[in-house]
Amino acid sequence: MFENYHINRLNIRIIIYALALSTIGVMLIYSATNRTTFYADYYKRQIMGIAIGIVCMLVMILINYKFILKMWPFIYAFNAALLILTLTNGSVHGGAKRWLVIPVIGSIQPSDFTKLFMVICLSALIGVFFGRFGEIKTWFYVMLMVTPVIFLILKQPDLSTTILLTAMVVVMLYVAKISYKIIAGVALFILPFAGYFIFFLVSHTKEELIAIASEQYQLKRVLSFIWPDLFQDSIYQQHNSVMAIGSGGLLGKGLNTTTFESVKNGNFISESHTDFIFTIAGEETGFVGCVIIIILLLLIVAEVMLIAKNADTPAGRSICVGFATMYAMQTFINIAVATWMMPNTGLPLPFISYGLSSIISMYISIGIVLNIGLQRPQKKKNDIIDI
Repeated sequence: MFENYHINRLNIRIIIYALALSTIGVMLIYSATNRTTFYADYYKRQIMGIAIGIVCMLVMILINYKFILKMWPFIYAFNAALLILTLTNGSVHGGAKRWLVIPVIGSIQPSDFTKLFMVICLSALIGVFFGRFGEIKTWFYVMLMVTPVIFLILKQPDLSTTILLTAMVVVMLYVAKISYKIIAGVALFILPFAGYFIFFLVSHTKEELIAIASEQYQLKRVLSFIWPDLFQDSIYQQHNSVMAIGSGGLLGKGLNTTTFESVKNGNFISESHTDFIFTIAGEETGFVGCVIIIILLLLIVAEVMLIAKNADTPAGRSICVGFATMYAMQTFINIAVATWMMPNTGLPLPFISYGLSSIISMYISIGIVLNIGLQRPQKKKNDIIDI
C-alpha cells in the first residue's frame, strides 16, 4: 500500500494554511453568531466539522488515490443517489431544495460532496482517455458523465454550483490537452445562448422584466446587478456588505465588535456566517485581515498546482487541477459577491464559511491532493488507470 510513498514529499505547508484559515473561520463565525440565540452554537459545530475533516484528511493521505480512482463507478452512483434523494426528500430553504437531514449528523448539502466526486470520476475518465480527446467516443463518455450531474444540480436549483462545476470540468479538460478546435466549437455553441440573453433584455421593457423576475429569483439577481435601482430588495445585502467592508478601514473594528452600526449587530445582512463571511472579515479585521485570508487561499491554490505539476499520472494531475480550480473559483465568487462585483449567488468561502459539508469536503480534497504528492514520479509519463 505504501510501497510508492515518499514521506519527504508530504506537503506540510498546505495543512498549515488550511488550519490557519479554519481557525480564522471559527473566530469569524463566533463573532457573526454570538449575538443570536439560534446560531449561538454554530462555532462549536464548525469546530466539530473541522475535527471530522482532519480525520478524513488523514485517512485520505493513507489511501492510494489510484485505488479511489478505480472505485469511480460506485462513487458516481452514490453521488447520483444523493442528488436524487435531495430532490425527492430534501429540505427547502430560500426557495431551493439543496439539503438532506441525516439522523445524528444533521443537515448536509450533497452538492458540496458532488464537487469532490465529479473531480474523481472525471479524472478517472481522463486517465483512461488521455491523449484521445479528439475522438467523438471520448466526448460521448464525458458528456454522459457530466450532463446528468449538472441537470440534477440545476433542478435544486443551484446555479452557483452549476457554474462552479462547469468551470472545473472545462479547466480539467483543458489541462488534459483537448484540441483547440473542440474549444472553439464549444465557444461557438455557447455564443447563441449569450446572444439570446442579450436579445431577451433589449426586447422587453423594464416593467416587463420586473414582472418576469418576480417569479424567477435567479433572473432577478442577475437583473438587480444590471439595474440595481429597480430591484432594491435584491441588492440590499450586497449594498450593506460593501459599506461594512469599507467601514473596516485598515485594521477593522476588532473581532466581536459591539457597535450597533456593524452588519451583524444591526441585522443589516443575513447569512453573515456563510455566504457573507467575508463581510464580517472586512468589517472586523479590516484590509489587513482580508489580505491575509486571500494570501492564505492563494498559497493553497499555488501549492496544489505545484503538486499537479509533479504528479505521477495524468489522472493525478487532473485531480489536483480540479481541486485547485474549486478553491480558486469559490474564493473569487464569494469575495466578488461580498464586494458587489457580480450578482448575488451562494458559494462558501473555502475553509472559512460555516457548513459541515463544506469544511469536511475541503479537508477530504486536501487529503487526496497530499496523497498524490506522496507518490514517487514514474518514468512512464502516461500511466493509464484501468476502470
